[in-house]
Amino acid sequence: MTAARASAAALCALAACAPPDAAPRWRPAGTLAPARGGTLRFAIPTQAFSLDPTFTSDELTAYATHALFDTLVAFEPASPADARAGLRIVPGLAESWDESADGLTYRFVLRAGLVYSDGTPVVADDVRAVLERQLRTPGTLGTALLADVEGAPEVIAGTAPHLAGVTAPTARELVIHLARPNASFLSVMTMTFTTPQPAGRAPDRRAPLGTGPYVLAAWDEGERLVLRKNPRYWDAAHVYLDEIDMLENIAPDTQFLMFERGELDTAQRLDAPDALWIQQQAAWAPYVWRRPTLSAFGSRMNVRVKPFDDRRVRQALNYALDKSHTVKLLQGAATIAHGVLPPGLLGRDDALAPYPHDPVKARALLAEAGYPDGFDVDYLIMANDEASRLAASLQADLAEVGVRVHVRSVAFATYATEIASAHGAPFAKATWLFDYPDPANVFDTEFHSRGIPADGEGATNIAFYATPELDALLDAARGEGDLEARAAMYRRAERIVYDDAPWLWDYHQDTIEVVQPYVAGYAPHPVWIRDYTHAWLDVGPDGEPVRR
Repeated sequence: MTAARASAAALCALAACAPPDAAPRWRPAGTLAPARGGTLRFAIPTQAFSLDPTFTSDELTAYATHALFDTLVAFEPASPADARAGLRIVPGLAESWDESADGLTYRFVLRAGLVYSDGTPVVADDVRAVLERQLRTPGTLGTALLADVEGAPEVIAGTAPHLAGVTAPTARELVIHLARPNASFLSVMTMTFTTPQPAGRAPDRRAPLGTGPYVLAAWDEGERLVLRKNPRYWDAAHVYLDEIDMLENIAPDTQFLMFERGELDTAQRLDAPDALWIQQQAAWAPYVWRRPTLSAFGSRMNVRVKPFDDRRVRQALNYALDKSHTVKLLQGAATIAHGVLPPGLLGRDDALAPYPHDPVKARALLAEAGYPDGFDVDYLIMANDEASRLAASLQADLAEVGVRVHVRSVAFATYATEIASAHGAPFAKATWLFDYPDPANVFDTEFHSRGIPADGEGATNIAFYATPELDALLDAARGEGDLEARAAMYRRAERIVYDDAPWLWDYHQDTIEVVQPYVAGYAPHPVWIRDYTHAWLDVGPDGEPVRR
């Protein structure tokens, strides 16, 4: 976007005016049933780096890998008519499963006739081998989630790489024995790293062999990634698009220009002027999606380092932060947080109000803790514009109560190392993006003592906060099979960390995406975000969008 165009858009927003193209240029054709064919085009601001499901866990790459690889169980598709859809677990490659009464054994039955995209039959032993390989591959998300490396659910009985707890009695039957009951186990099994691979074939970052609704048709790295419908997919009847084209390294302002010209069918996470403008246009309202993401953003305080070893100081900073400033800086695409559990997640206590902005109370708590004149502290952030803007706002809010924040902006690699070190910056920006929608994913990783290594390096519990009470509660909640009882346990866990405040709770990010009027059957997915595998194009009989 040029500076002139950005200024014009901002002025229009302020004056409640609209440029000539305020209404969509196209309209739905009015087809009642899903139509087959066509290509859906979208773009991302960076690029995919690997299509190997063993190593890919970032959100942008998942847009492709989710379409390439199916798993035993899956999350249901998002629904335009149901804002809560997408979190229930449904059959995937497995047509059914059952759980033993003690919660320690799961038996999966694969669908008959499953094949990889090249026609090779899928057998249960392929899944067994993948789980074993994950536990033998250091540094992967699979290792972390399956082997308790990050305090996340231990799935396989015994210790890596011994997999006596996983067997494939027949070609269609897989049995997994757990070391202890784990209520989040099925959620872990939706992750792409659990997808099967044929015996003797290692995953290939550029030539994936999958079981999903699409196959890789072309990949000009850094430019364009093309997915084509998989004719051998077990549920091909419910896949409508012929192709999905993902353009790489397209800046958000350029994406919106391309969207306006009809060169893209969707645009997401727009620059501020574009996001403000599109949300103010009544004609676009039916085609703008806004959904909370499974995320938590705030600032972590190392509770083992002064002054953050005093709970009153940590609470004071929570009272000092004016979270309405955060929401404004994010153009309204944020929900104020009272903790780490986002709206809609099991265990979130919606009755728990966020810390109010109360500088008077913040000053009183600081004085009570022995800091009547405040203190100086370094604040670590990743080097990017959004983090810098939010840090400047936090700096101003905390200065109001005497806390002098010195922002230090570093490259991601430095940030990731230092924030996980007990000897790094005591105060830092903190971000959590859920791997799967279960409270254990964040609580066991970020707030259990297992996440604190003895040498204080490489911690996942980056606040270095732990209490025996919370440890015991989280251990009990992870294995609790009764949904209501489990939710109550996590509500108690939320209250504990709310009161002790090892983080400065800030916000949950919302996603804003605008689609062309002819994009049908689509809504942002709460887990996979941009999942177009069930979408279709409501276009004219010639396959072209219908102009207004």
